[in-house]
Amino acid sequence: MHPQLMLLLEIQDLRLLREALLEEPKEEQVESDHFKLEADEAVEALDDKIDALKERLEPGIRQRCKRGLPTLGRMVVPVISGICYGCFVSVPTARTGEENDEIRTCENCGRFIYFVS
Repeated sequence: MHPQLMLLLEIQDLRLLREALLEEPKEEQVESDHFKLEADEAVEALDDKIDALKERLEPGIRQRCKRGLPTLGRMVVPVISGICYGCFVSVPTARTGEENDEIRTCENCGRFIYFVS
């Protein structure tokens, strides 16, 4: 898989963890009880890691993320059986058999996509 795509997936996962920590009270309790870390500290640590990973993205990809994240939520989605799991629209069949060795986006929703065989 393309290294930039791996970074995007890692950033997305950390963002989802951050959102869960802020939105669900039981997540805060788990952080506090099991990891001896307050929720605010955990969020700050996640923010720092996300920022560090974003700096490693190529400028064009970073800019696309900055524009798309507020409106799309998940920026990286799989294509399974020729269907983009961001917008559930068929991806052109000429692209479905391709490897994940370059960055691709869905022509319909604009999300970054990767192919699952």
